[in-house]
Amino acid sequence: MNLIGRFKGVVDSMIYLFVGPFTVIGTVPLLLMDFDASLGLARWSSETASSTGYLIMNLGAALALWCTWLMHRHGGTPIPSAPASQIVRSGPYAMVRHPMMHSLLIVGVGELLVTGSLFMLLWIAVAMRAGVQFIANYEEPVLVARYGSAYLAYCEAVPRWMPKWSDNR
Repeated sequence: MNLIGRFKGVVDSMIYLFVGPFTVIGTVPLLLMDFDASLGLARWSSETASSTGYLIMNLGAALALWCTWLMHRHGGTPIPSAPASQIVRSGPYAMVRHPMMHSLLIVGVGELLVTGSLFMLLWIAVAMRAGVQFIANYEEPVLVARYGSAYLAYCEAVPRWMPKWSDNR
């Protein structure tokens, strides 16, 4: 890939991360916290929960950045319309087919611990359900069409949601 192509891939990945996942784990949760406050709802967070939440959020963000780097390394981006030139099978993609969804869930759980918001708990459920539907009805059919039998073999070897921690299962 030439320098311009690499630069475009990095820019596209950053746009995706800040527009897509950042909206799900940034903008919407901030709006929900304002909504909680406007209704005068109590929050159940503590200093310990909040500290743990920030740690969990950072772990989720690190996973998302790792996945983005792996996609970029394989000539693509996390954006479904600009996928890697080949199926990424290393790192977290060796354990689960959709680690970016896991990263969103991890960050969301961290935010829940930080905010103590009932609306945040509901948002996690809605966002995860939407993600599951998107993957099942759009992303995976597109990947099957793009990579064919190679993707189907990957699906046989690597679970969609529950990570495979070793090859001995």
